Amino acid sequence: MTETWRLKPPPVTELDGWQYLGWHCCWCGSLLREGARSAGRAEGHSGAHDLSIEVYECDPPCPERPTEIEPE
Repeated sequence: MTETWRLKPPPVTELDGWQYLGWHCCWCGSLLREGARSAGRAEGHSGAHDLSIEVYECDPPCPERPTEIEPE
């Protein structure tokens, strides 16, 4: 079996309101006017409530985006 490696976005608890709503880059916090792309799913829970949401990043890729990846 081959493992896939994928860069995970920051957890929901590290996002501000605008990043959570998809208006700002999840890595640098810049306003996403044009050319945004999905960065994946930010995971998070509050008790039994799933707060996970798809977040977005700058396109071309954000310079503050980490280069290390984790196994999926």
